[in-house]
Amino acid sequence: MTVVLLDPHGPTRVPAAAVRLLRGQVEYASEVPIAVREELGLPHAPGAAVLVAVDPQGVQVRHRVSSGEEVVVASPVPGSRLLAAVEVMDRLWQFGGWEVTQTHDSLRRYLLEETYELLDAIEEGDQEGLREELGDLLLQVLFHSRIAQESATDPFTVDDVAQTLVAKLALRSPHLTNGHTGPIDVAEQEAAWEVAKATEKSRASCLDGIAMAQPALALAEKVIERATKAGLPQSLIPAELKTVRLGGSGNAEDDLRKATLSFVTQIRGAEVAAHEHGIERGRLTADVWAQYWIAR
Repeated sequence: MTVVLLDPHGPTRVPAAAVRLLRGQVEYASEVPIAVREELGLPHAPGAAVLVAVDPQGVQVRHRVSSGEEVVVASPVPGSRLLAAVEVMDRLWQFGGWEVTQTHDSLRRYLLEETYELLDAIEEGDQEGLREELGDLLLQVLFHSRIAQESATDPFTVDDVAQTLVAKLALRSPHLTNGHTGPIDVAEQEAAWEVAKATEKSRASCLDGIAMAQPALALAEKVIERATKAGLPQSLIPAELKTVRLGGSGNAEDDLRKATLSFVTQIRGAEVAAHEHGIERGRLTADVWAQYWIAR
């Protein structure tokens, strides 16, 4: 006498250990979908030696387990619970309540709040909070994907989002697909990532892709990081971007943002001038930057 528990998110995947048991007649628990019964092709017989079920807490399962019957269950597949999260998002949407009234724009503040709460959990070393906040951030991904799915123009689903991510990782991480095994050199990995990213994006400026709406301090750090990685010498970075002064009559956030955006304009201007003289983006050395730099 045996209980075969199918994965509720993939009931057609039968545990390997159960294959030899699924012959002849079986008893199906009430929650086993008709489509799964038809796929298995085994006749239903109440009281049969093998019970096929999906819900581990079902009455029939609990009765058999209490009688000492063996339970055969598939090992959980990593990520399988993400399917449950997608299903919950779909169900919420189908109720036609608050969720269906939201847009990408209306959810912006929630996305920002959840991101900062996640950063707080990381800063505090709070593992339980980190898990919860990652879940809240995942909800935002599912929510935006569900909204996009209903879009009249260029719709996409959460599966498309996942596929785009997988394709990006495969393109930027050659060791995923070239048969490489074992540890890899981190420096080589980072270099390969940057080369693939540059090829993929074909960006004209080293600053392309930076979110200019982010807080001023984060923006300044990102701009400096990108520019120095592109060869800009430290001597050309304005002092007001290296030191943030608080207090006084001005607004530190506004002052830093203005200084950063001015710096961005200078960087783009130097890139354009160098390009007009036939110098490609990847060949902007410190001397080239200095040559085409226009002082404010």
